[in-house]
Amino acid sequence: MPALWRGWSRLRRWSAVSATGTASARAIAVWTAPANGASTAWPCGRSSSGCHETCPEHAAPSIRRRSGISPFSVSFVPFASWLRLSFGDRRSGDRLSGDRGRERRRMETTLHAGLRPAGRADQVHLLFRDLLSIEACLVLFIFSGRFKSLPELQSFPVDATLLFFALTFALIVVRRITGHLKPLPMDAPDLLMLGFCALGIVSVFWSSLEPKNIDKTWRFALVGMTGYFLVSILAQDPERRARMLRLIIGFSGLLLLYYSYHRWIVGVDIRELQFTGRIQGNNYIEYATHASYLFFACLPLAIYGPARLLLPAIGGAVAALFALTLIGARGPLVFSVLSIPVAAFALLLRPSWLGAGTRRLLLFMVVLVGTAWAGYIGLIAVKGFSGATEQLYTLERLSLQLSHESTNSLDVRSEGRELAFRRWLEKPLLGWGMGEFRLQHSSDFPHNLALEILMEMGLAGAVLFFPVLAMAVLACYRVARSREADWVAAAIALMFFMEFLSHTTVQGYLAESRIYFAMLALVIGWQRTNPRWIGPDRVPSS
Repeated sequence: MPALWRGWSRLRRWSAVSATGTASARAIAVWTAPANGASTAWPCGRSSSGCHETCPEHAAPSIRRRSGISPFSVSFVPFASWLRLSFGDRRSGDRLSGDRGRERRRMETTLHAGLRPAGRADQVHLLFRDLLSIEACLVLFIFSGRFKSLPELQSFPVDATLLFFALTFALIVVRRITGHLKPLPMDAPDLLMLGFCALGIVSVFWSSLEPKNIDKTWRFALVGMTGYFLVSILAQDPERRARMLRLIIGFSGLLLLYYSYHRWIVGVDIRELQFTGRIQGNNYIEYATHASYLFFACLPLAIYGPARLLLPAIGGAVAALFALTLIGARGPLVFSVLSIPVAAFALLLRPSWLGAGTRRLLLFMVVLVGTAWAGYIGLIAVKGFSGATEQLYTLERLSLQLSHESTNSLDVRSEGRELAFRRWLEKPLLGWGMGEFRLQHSSDFPHNLALEILMEMGLAGAVLFFPVLAMAVLACYRVARSREADWVAAAIALMFFMEFLSHTTVQGYLAESRIYFAMLALVIGWQRTNPRWIGPDRVPSS
């Protein structure tokens, strides 16, 4: 009797949120499905174990088994109705009211916040879990170069990179021994990256063996490549991927607040950015890079995220773009603006979200352009035209570059890329060895990761590394087309893709590429948890 009463109570709660009688019948079928994975008959005439997630009659249990989400984690809502409510009703858009609207908002919170409730106490609990997690140590290890040179932390007795690396490695080992983490996958991407790392270490022996070469080799192997493999272990869990994204957003926001405090409250002269390239011990390009990360995260959140986070996402993107126009780094601003048409193209690959996504993107653009215009008019009114031009330092540098009045920086980088290409043609197979570029040019690297690999590791390094990049780009394409990918996956894919474009054109240094390798591992991690190609997202005919 107690079991029957519990079953009846669950059935009443479940039926109360079902849109139709058919949905209720499917909910009962899902609820009464055997828990041991036994085959169950469905209206389509096939068994639940023999069909797949594209079947409209029983998509719920197959997706549930694949993602590891219990039906009770979504409060007994039929999975088909849950998907429709979470991603938008195609007949009425986002305007859902009453019980369906409340249920949709609750399901959006569950889906887009890492399958966690969104109450105030739960948000505080989630914050503490994020800050005390392995992912927090890993993010601090990856971004340690951003903060350990700050004046407030220069007297710290232990090197932050080594400290957080050791802490992250120890925690991962303990969690792996206790069975809470999966082992390193050791599939094709990991094997190729292992070979790439080994080749980079060995290549130093056919270089000139200068101390600079050995130093670069140690940095590449112990800092850059270990970051990839550590992230690769954690990225197999979707919740850990979402946590890493939240931590990257939070760290970027804190670093930008630090920059704002020292520039506008303490009053650091903007000319220091031009002549020294540093503000309170940190490079201005690093601040701009984190502003671009914040923009890359807010853009997918505005397009694919829950409706309640639309305005905060737009506000974060506006603040990030405002910082990019002031800091002085041209590359991050250009790639941030370029990410908008990339996101628009990704919308075309997901037809079911095209209408709602286009409306959100248009609202995003209107607010962005309107705020930029209003801010520029206000800045002219307060500072005057010359003062506004001085404040908008990035735009001033871009205009000088386009007018060919100041091209020294880009000229040096172009010379470096030409030198790397010529040296590769001289030794195309194995290259010159790790670290040789910085011995033959005034710059430490050619500002192009592909050319750096070709010159120092030859075609052998390209054959090992470039296929991994191709797999990651294909994973980004799959994220854009997948109807199961949420804003977290879209943000990770956009971050990596824009970093990929940057590192194959104007950026890249093997000794300091652990952030790029970490984002590569995040995208590959999504690919591992979504191995099956389920085809493009289509608008149903009915």
